[in-house]
Amino acid sequence: MKIKLFIVVLFFPLLIFGNMAQPWVEGSKHSTLYGAKNCQVINENIFIKLTKSEDDIYFANYKIKYTIYSEVNQTNPLLFIGIGLSNKKTVRVNNNESKINGYGKSDALNIYYSKNDSLSVNKDDLIYFEAKLNKGKNTVYVEYDADLEYNTRGFIRTYRLEYSLYPSKFWKSFGIINIEMLLGDNLEVASSNIGQPEIKNDTAHWVIKNIKKDTIELEITKKTTILSDLLLILQPFGISILFLVVMFVYHRKLLIEKHKQKNLKYKSILSLGVLIIPILYYVIYFISYSLIDFTLGQANSKHGYVFLFVFTLPILMLVYGILMWIIDRKLKSKYSK
Repeated sequence: MKIKLFIVVLFFPLLIFGNMAQPWVEGSKHSTLYGAKNCQVINENIFIKLTKSEDDIYFANYKIKYTIYSEVNQTNPLLFIGIGLSNKKTVRVNNNESKINGYGKSDALNIYYSKNDSLSVNKDDLIYFEAKLNKGKNTVYVEYDADLEYNTRGFIRTYRLEYSLYPSKFWKSFGIINIEMLLGDNLEVASSNIGQPEIKNDTAHWVIKNIKKDTIELEITKKTTILSDLLLILQPFGISILFLVVMFVYHRKLLIEKHKQKNLKYKSILSLGVLIIPILYYVIYFISYSLIDFTLGQANSKHGYVFLFVFTLPILMLVYGILMWIIDRKLKSKYSK
């Protein structure tokens, strides 16, 4: 029972976070161009530059170029869905700037991909323009800034980028998609549902030849060192547990010396250890947060209600005291013979 209680006390910080929802800030939702069945997209080139804002949060600047083949000279309405984009948007068709028009009369709209396939959006989330396409190849250029989804708690901020490819199936055909993401020397791609990128000059590069996903999903995080990786694996809980184990072994060694030598200077070693070691365990636990942040080169990160852990100190002190008292009684019995 004592061992079970001791384990529960040690795992209390994990129980705290296990019942807390992970808070996230949602990012922009956007897609490739929604076009027409009488046009072919030869290729789409997406260049993404990740830039840090004044409040230390990264956002994405998109520069997207479509090469479109039109069978005839025509003026074709094109639609780009972008939820949560910046107000500054640029559209150019064959190097001529195009006016972004309003779409629909009401604020809430349903965009129909087909008769039974629609998406509910706000009219401000649409980039709607008329493209004057020549017979043959044409270029359509779209530029805008978009927010990235990110977590607000934890040591490492993970940014999530989503880009819908679903509208590509409504063109006559859709060719190769080239994606370049400028990461800089401080970021790296943590995960990708379109395969691992080729990294060159701090830029991640993907080529999608066959569109098999409806949405591109990427996660980007800060680069870490070997030391910070090790500390992130341990977490403050693991670091403090290692300290507690080391101090327990040392405390037990001192008790053995006390009973072997029957030296009076070891007389108070039991009570001092029971008082000091549990307190140091909590001190190491809380200091570990600053230590990990320091190795990551950042200010204090947010972790929720970690201060609640300190209220388990009396319980840990009691359980540790009982455990060491039992060990001390057994050592006394062993070395008094």
